Amino acid sequence: MRGVVLTALAVLCLTLGGCNRNDDENKGARPHGSALTEPDTRDPDVVPQEEPAVARSQWRATSDTARRVSGNLRVSIEDRRGGPVIFAFATGVTVRAQPYAEVAADSRSGVGGQSFAAVLAGDPRVKAYLYRVLDENVAGSAPAGGLCGPDTRTRYMAVSEFVDSTGRWVFKIAAFRGDRGPPNGGDPQLCNAYAYTAQ
Repeated sequence: MRGVVLTALAVLCLTLGGCNRNDDENKGARPHGSALTEPDTRDPDVVPQEEPAVARSQWRATSDTARRVSGNLRVSIEDRRGGPVIFAFATGVTVRAQPYAEVAADSRSGVGGQSFAAVLAGDPRVKAYLYRVLDENVAGSAPAGGLCGPDTRTRYMAVSEFVDSTGRWVFKIAAFRGDRGPPNGGDPQLCNAYAYTAQ
């Protein structure tokens, strides 16, 4: 009886092993009769990116400067795309800014010959969005004043939003205090750069 049970188990194992082997061989094979209706044109080296404030709005401060000066961030579009964007920082700084240009992040920013990607510590393969600051409201409780400090108004911002090498959405901001916005020649006078990740 014991021999019959062992023989039955051996046959069962061989049968299952054969099925699994056949399944492994058929994995990745296209079923008969299926047809490709569209070519796969995705580029595996392209970094996903979006216009800021379109899909994600809540951001957690991750760089030391962002934690110290701005805290977490909420981004929203005031009315519709192309209109002012509101950057509301947890420490009591609120910036209302108008987009004026989209540039490649690897293009020159005007800051010491550096690219926007270098200034933002971001990805050179994506776009940087440039903003002219319309209003910067700073609450008395803001620990370091505005994005450019307590004595200087922020005049321009460069922003980049993309997926980093760990698969997280990140948001980078560079604040400028100069009279001429990047990349219009001259030094736009970089104040600080801030880094955030999606919440």
